[in-house]
Amino acid sequence: MARRQRYQRVLLPGEKEGRRDFLKKGLVGGLLLAVGGGAFLATRRTRTVAGLGPLQVLSPEEATVVLAVANRLVPERLGFPRPLEVGVPRKVDGLVAGLHPGAQKDLRRLLNLFEGAVAGFLFEGQLRPFTACSPWEQEERLRGWARSRVTLRRSGFRALKKLISAAYYGSPEAWPAI
Repeated sequence: MARRQRYQRVLLPGEKEGRRDFLKKGLVGGLLLAVGGGAFLATRRTRTVAGLGPLQVLSPEEATVVLAVANRLVPERLGFPRPLEVGVPRKVDGLVAGLHPGAQKDLRRLLNLFEGAVAGFLFEGQLRPFTACSPWEQEERLRGWARSRVTLRRSGFRALKKLISAAYYGSPEAWPAI
């Protein structure tokens, strides 16, 4: 039976390590950069808006996300009140309070996923949370969720849109303008 011949590592002049060692270090370094970058994106926090009112279920950060989405979904029109004037975050919170605790938890996860910089980076290439994006970038992210091939994103967008529409257009403050 023939013995396998063991190959000897040959380095070019000036090389201190072989290609295999170089690739191993490169992969480990790339992995560390990816984990560090993901951790950086995951730790970005939402700046809350004042005047959201008392909330039952949603945190101030989640209510701020609701307000930011409402500002994009309800276009600014002459004679129509803005979502904060109508109290959309507080009214969405009231609607969510009537849901089963499991559904409340799912909606809160959806809001955190929508706001998150990691999801924004993975799907839209945006490095900021939704509330920190420009209005144009927010419109792009909303469009991405509405037209996504991922069912969770499409159905999540529809759920947010229906909740916000019900809270805004069901408010007596918006009826005179309608």
